[in-house]
Amino acid sequence: SQYIFSIRLSADQDQGGTKMKRYLRIGEIAELSHISTQTLRLYAKYKLFEPEYRDDRTGYRYYTLEQCASLDLIKALKSCKMSLKEINHLFSLEANDEIAEIIEQQVDTLDSTIYDLSVSRNNLRRIQRNLQALKSMPPFGTPFFEYMDERLIDVQETPYDFFAQGYRGYKRMMRYMQNYMFDHQLPPSYFINVNTLIHQEDFANNIFKSNLAYIYADELYPDRDRLRTLPQGLYISIVSNHVELEKDYARILREEIDRQKMKINGDYLCEVLSPFPFKNTGELYFKIQTPVIRADTGEE
Repeated sequence: SQYIFSIRLSADQDQGGTKMKRYLRIGEIAELSHISTQTLRLYAKYKLFEPEYRDDRTGYRYYTLEQCASLDLIKALKSCKMSLKEINHLFSLEANDEIAEIIEQQVDTLDSTIYDLSVSRNNLRRIQRNLQALKSMPPFGTPFFEYMDERLIDVQETPYDFFAQGYRGYKRMMRYMQNYMFDHQLPPSYFINVNTLIHQEDFANNIFKSNLAYIYADELYPDRDRLRTLPQGLYISIVSNHVELEKDYARILREEIDRQKMKINGDYLCEVLSPFPFKNTGELYFKIQTPVIRADTGEE
C-alpha cells in the first residue's frame, strides 16, 4: 500500500527539460479520496468536480493530486447534509456575506433535523423502557404498587368515550389526537402511544367515563404551556394486553385501593406501554394506574 501510494504521489517529472504533470486515473483519485468512481462520475454530471484532463481518444478521465482538496470539501459539506445542488451553488459564490447566508440556512436546517431526531429518540426510548419493564411486572390483572417519577402530558378532551364505545371509540380518540397534533404541528413521534384518562373525582366515585386522551411530553415539547404535570410518588397499577378488559381491571384496581386503605391522589391513567406486536385487534400492552396515599395519615 505504501509503495502504490508513493508512486501516485510522485512529483512532476522533468523529461528533457520539459516538465510533465503527474495525472491520476479516476480509480486512483477515488481510492485516495475514499469514494467510488461512480460518485466521481456523478459529481462530473453535476459539474461539481470534473477531471482536469480528458483524453478525447480514449475517453479516460485524469485528475491531479491538488484536486483532492476540492473532493475533501465536498465530502465535508455532504456530511453536513448539504445536497450536491446546494454545494454547487455555494462554490459559485465569491462574496463572504452570501456564503455566510447559505451556511446559516444550513445550520438552521440542521437544528430542525436535530430537534426532530431528538424528539423521535426520546419517544422510542419511552417504548424501549416500557418493554424492558414488562419483563419484571406481575401477571396480567394483578394489582401492584410502584414509584413513578414526575411526568408531563398533553391532555385533550374528545367527543368520544372509550368505556361507552370500546376499542372503536379508542380508535376515534386516536384520530382526534392525530388531527390535534397535525393542527399544532407537533412532531409525529409523540403519537407513538396515545393514552386515556379518567378524572380523579369520577374514578373515586366509580364512574367509568374516559373521553380524555393524552400523549406524553418532554423537555423538547413545543408548547409547554399546554402541559399538565403528573405528580411523582406511589401509584397502584395493573397491566394487561387486551383493551376489552380495562373496565374489569379498573374495578379491581378501585377495590384494591379500598382494601389497602389507600386514598386516590390523582387522575386514573391508562398508558399504552407498547403498540407492538401490531395486530389492530385491540390486543396491545397497557397499564392502568393512579397515584395513591395512605388514607389514615395522608402521607405518601
